This record gives sequence, structure tokens and C-alpha cells, in this order.
Amino acid sequence: MEFIKLAQNRYSCRKFSDKAVEPEKISLVLEAGRLSPTAVNGQPVTVKVLKSEAALAKLRGITRMAYNAPVVLMVCYDKDKCYSPVTYHDDFVSGDMDSSIVTTSMMMQATDLGLATLWARGFNASEIERAFDFPANLKLACFLDVGYADPAEGGPSPRHPVRKPMSEFATEL
Repeated sequence: MEFIKLAQNRYSCRKFSDKAVEPEKISLVLEAGRLSPTAVNGQPVTVKVLKSEAALAKLRGITRMAYNAPVVLMVCYDKDKCYSPVTYHDDFVSGDMDSSIVTTSMMMQATDLGLATLWARGFNASEIERAFDFPANLKLACFLDVGYADPAEGGPSPRHPVRKPMSEFATEL
């Protein structure tokens, strides 16, 4: 698919079907994330793949942000491996940005494979980190819920096609 069509067709799915996601599709989604750029190629991002009923039930007991997806990718970063430009003397650390780049790549690959996704961050990350016994250096950035959209209810929100005009989005200097 042309990338612009892919970007137009992708939406946040909040109702997934029970259909299992093929392992080869999950592998391609993860490969897209693994190949993604990160600051200074530090590669601080790691992905926890939740597919088992036990892992998904544990997560769903903490947050609704899994939206009953059959696969939830917990996108994390190792804070000790993140880039921080000390010469600029600001508070920038690349973890969330690197995780966002990786998540976007996985999200678009999933869409190209006919899967639906939801990028989720409406949860208490430290609570989930504790529940899943993350080491202190590993930080949860977001979820990428992955599956097939429920054919009856899994379509885009009415807000999906609403976009501000290009003149408000981009300004030439």
C-alpha cells in the first residue's frame, strides 16, 4: 500500500475480534520495531509481548487500556541506555521518543498487514512495572494493542477523519 494511504487508513481500534493474530504477522510487526531508528542508534527499546491468557488477564486487572486485544505489546526502554545530550544542559532523555518511533513503525506495519491497533498510554506505568516485576532501569512507555477489528464495532471513531488544515499544521519559515 502507498504510505499516504496507509497513514489515512490507520485508526485507533477499541473493539477487537476474538480472532488470533498469526505468529508470522507478529514477527513482522516486531521486526519493523527492531529496525526502527533510535537516538545515536542506542537501541534502548525493548518490547514485552503479551499473548497468554494469564499475562493479558493480569494486565486487564490493572487497566482497561488493553481493550480486549489478543496481543498487547508493552513498549519499554532501558533508561540506562538512553541518549541524553549533556552538552546542551537540558533534561532531554531519548527513552520516550525512541519508544514512540518504534511504536509508530510497528503500528504502521500492523496496519499494512491488515491488523488493527491502538496506541495506549492511559495507565499508571509504575503500577504495571511493579506488577510485571520490571527491573528498576526498565520503563514502560506505552502499549500497542494489536488484533483484528471487530467487524461490527471495531471501526474508526467519528473523529478519525477530522484534521486541521495544512496551513495550521505546517509553517514555512
